[in-house]
This record gives sequence, structure tokens and C-alpha cells, in this order.
Amino acid sequence: MRWKLAYELSAGLYGFCKEVLSMAILKQYKKSDGTTAWFYKLYMGKDPITGKERRTTRRGFKTKKEACLDLARLQLEIESKGVNNNSVRTYSELYNLWMSQHTLNIRNTTEQRVRNYFTNQILPSFGKMKLDSITPSICQKILTDWATKYQSFQKIRSYASQVFNYGVLLGVIDNNPMERTITPKSISNSTEIKEEVYSKEELHLFFECLHKLKDERASVFFRIASYTGARKGEILGLTWRDIDFDNQTIRFNKTLVELSDGSLCINPTKTVKSKRVISIDNGTSRILKKWKRSVTKKNLSRGIRIDNIDDIPVISTIKGNKKRDFLYKGYPNHVMDKVARKFPDMKIIKVHGFRKTHATLLFEAGAQVKDVQDRLGHSSSKTTMDIYIKVSKNRQNETVELFESYMNG
Repeated sequence: MRWKLAYELSAGLYGFCKEVLSMAILKQYKKSDGTTAWFYKLYMGKDPITGKERRTTRRGFKTKKEACLDLARLQLEIESKGVNNNSVRTYSELYNLWMSQHTLNIRNTTEQRVRNYFTNQILPSFGKMKLDSITPSICQKILTDWATKYQSFQKIRSYASQVFNYGVLLGVIDNNPMERTITPKSISNSTEIKEEVYSKEELHLFFECLHKLKDERASVFFRIASYTGARKGEILGLTWRDIDFDNQTIRFNKTLVELSDGSLCINPTKTVKSKRVISIDNGTSRILKKWKRSVTKKNLSRGIRIDNIDDIPVISTIKGNKKRDFLYKGYPNHVMDKVARKFPDMKIIKVHGFRKTHATLLFEAGAQVKDVQDRLGHSSSKTTMDIYIKVSKNRQNETVELFESYMNG
């Protein structure tokens, strides 16, 4: 009875095999030892996660019948249980799927920053690991290592965790191992660079240096930076259309960004609050008017006719085709390097420090927190308050000194 049942099952499988042969390749091949064997390749449809076609190859069958029977068994298994869709096996493969979706909802500059996190930190740690082998203890060890090397390790952890969460969503893994870790305190050996600002006197000295260099364009850039608190990209993205001389205002509604391939493009402002129109002082207005006349004069001297100057960048360059275009993003940094070389005794701060310089001087002049926040386009008042608190502490020290001088007088 058992022999008869086995025979019927075998015969049934062999018969079924004929129906699936059209979907498979069945061939004989020669092994390295000179003997022959059989193999088959089977098309298994498209993977529902990756969208890629799936095929399997199985070798080493002694006879054609043996290969055919195994093929039939596999086909029956596929029809009864479905294809095992866990084709995403490594962290790197899951990251590629996640990134293809994540980039649909972020800016090009954000994508560039996120890819750098994965390329430089996350993928070297997790990339080649199989998903089913990554445990919370492995994640904890990697996270602790990041904390000793990188100030931004919590941001790195967040992105690494987002990929795991995507795997859970797809059903590729059961849970996120990064969620079962303890975030260590930052123990990075790297020293934090303090952001310095210019005092009113130091700012005047800086502009004297630019005047001695006879760099009118640099003087205009840093005048806007220190008298409006605008970001570097916002200033480089300005066109003359954004400056209203009648009402003495500047409109910031875009920013110049430089991608990793060196190309420049115009993006919307960093946040919704960054999109703003601010008033400018009489001195800044006069400097901008003079610069506009100078730009027009220089163009005419080079035989360049400007049909619509409103579309010309305020801080621009002339390309080989004599077309004025946006200046490269590193321009203000190179100006600061030049000042440092020519005037070694001059205090040098970061370009972003001019933004904080403007905020600091506004507070010293008596401006209110909300007014400064709106002027600088801070999305959160905390950033503005941090500057205000520092200025307030300096004022407290001055107040104590005045009090002591009065009492001892």
C-alpha cells in the first residue's frame, strides 16, 4: 500500500512537472570531475517589494527525472505557500529601498546630507550585515562607538533607525533592534568650535580691511550679512528684484545651494519663517544703490547690455559668455581667508558669525526678542533666546561694575 501511494505521488509530481517545464529551463551539464548532472532554472515572478524579477537555480541532480520531480515539488510549494518575499536580506538593500522613497519628500540639499550620513557612518557599520543577524546588542555597540567619534551621533542613530522601521513596515523584519538601545551621552573626542561674533568696533575694523583691499563686491556682501543677519545662501540668491529702494526693504524668499557635484541651484528658503521682508537702514540702501550703478557701469565697459537688471544676482560673477550669474557658495569664505592673510592681526570669525553679530548688536541696541526672531527668520524663538541670554549676561556684568563704581565713589 505504501509503495503504491509513493508511486502515485511520484507519478503525479512527474505529470505536474510537464506543466511547469514551460516556465523553467532544464538542462544537463558537465561537472569539474568529468561526470554529468542536471540543473533547472525557474522563473518565480516579480518580487512585490523590489519589483525585480525572481529566479532560482538548483543543480546537482543525477537524472532528468530527479531534477523534474524537485522542480515540481518547488512549484507546488510556491502555489500552496507563496514565494518567500524576503528578498531584502542585507541592511544595505533595505537602505536602498528606503532612500528611494525618502528622497521623494525632501530637498536636494537634505538628500545630500542624509546620503553623507549613510555613506560615511551608517553603511560602513551596518551595510553588509544580514537583517536577521542584527541584534539590539550589536546596535548598542555601534551606537556607543558613534558617540565616541561624532558630535551628531544622535542624528546618525535616528536615520539608521528609520531604515529599520521601514523594514518592519514592509514585513522584512519583525522589529526595530535600534529601538531597544540606550542612547549614551556624547563622549566625542572632537572639540566643539565656538561661534564667535564681532563687536561694533571689530565690525568697523573689518570693513576698513575690505576697503583697503578695494573689494567693493565683498564689502556689499558683508554689509548685507552684518546689517540684515541673512544667511550666506540667502544673500547669494538675491536678485535686484528683491530690493525695494523706495520702501528700503529686502525680500528673502530663496537661497542658493551648492550640490556635491559642484552645481548651483536655487531652493526655497530654509523654513517658512525664513521667507521674509525686512527693512534696511539708510547706509545699507546707499551702498546697494552705489553697487548697482557700479555693476551697470562695469557691464557697459565690457560691452554687456543688460536688458533686465532685476533678474541679475546682486552678488554676481561674469561667466565666459559674459552673462552675469550666481556666485559660487564658497566665495565669502575665500574673502575671509584673504583678510586673514593680508591682515594677520584682524580677528577672523565664521561667515555665519555675521548673522549672530547682527542679532547681538540688535539686542545691545535694545531690540526685542520677537523683532529679532522675525528679522533673522528663526523658526524657533529658542535660537534667538540663546543669543539674547548671552547678551544679557554681558550686560549684567557691566551693571555690577557700574554699581560697584558708584558705591565706591
